Amino acid sequence: MIIVEKVNLSDKEQRQANELTERVQKADRTYSDFYLSNQFNYFQDMPTFILAYDENKLVGLTMLYADEGPEEEVEVNLEVDPEFRRQGIATRMFEHAKRIMVQYGYHKWEFVTEKVFLEKNPSFLKNMSLKVVPEDSDYYMRTVEPVMIEKTDKLNQVLAVKPLTMSYVDQVAKAHSNAFGDAIATSTKYIKNSLLDKDTKSFILLKGNEVLGYCAVDHGENEDYFFGLFIDKPFRGKGFGTFFIKKMMVILQKEGSKVFALNADVDNKAAIHIYEKAGFKILSETLYLKSQES
Repeated sequence: MIIVEKVNLSDKEQRQANELTERVQKADRTYSDFYLSNQFNYFQDMPTFILAYDENKLVGLTMLYADEGPEEEVEVNLEVDPEFRRQGIATRMFEHAKRIMVQYGYHKWEFVTEKVFLEKNPSFLKNMSLKVVPEDSDYYMRTVEPVMIEKTDKLNQVLAVKPLTMSYVDQVAKAHSNAFGDAIATSTKYIKNSLLDKDTKSFILLKGNEVLGYCAVDHGENEDYFFGLFIDKPFRGKGFGTFFIKKMMVILQKEGSKVFALNADVDNKAAIHIYEKAGFKILSETLYLKSQES
């Protein structure tokens, strides 16, 4: 068994990672894909991926998502090929992950999994000394049949959805900061990183030249994944969110996209309602696990 640490993945390694995820999802009946980029990580030189190989076959993958400084938590995504489990591969990869996180000053982390996996593996939490953080759970939602915008929708006459350009970054960052309570510098970095990522499309919702909302879309192997979606506070409750996501799907469908996915906080009933109106259905529940060690 060979363990390799990488800051970025090559095209070949990305293909291997996607193939591994497909095997894992088929066996576990899970849905979530790994984000195969370090674009949003706080430290751009920090090894983000730990890969485990049996000869030339990728049988294990760990991804560290650390988009904030060392005072915050790192999301640890870890998967092992079903045929190679209970051989200590996960433990070996996580030992590498811990060394990396501590080296960069991180001492808090949480694992990401899906409820269906824990139901199929009831001893997992005890064996790994982990516990579920219930307030952090969210739903994985997907659609292959988006609800179309009606021709009579008056928002078509007053709103526009366009790709983000650098000229709008400051406006979007201000709205992002207002929506999420982040510092302007943090929001600006987040928006710029989305814009610069070759696998991400960034959209803005406009009324004239005023930015009302923003969303990034990761073009993955099997789906287009929406993230960072928000409508600025003064414009909520007017149907703008539903219009925005429907319009983005129309644009992406014209470019060949067929499957759309996102995650919504379990307690965010308003957001879930918006996504359901656009055609999304809840397929899985994502859970976050913590250890005493973190």
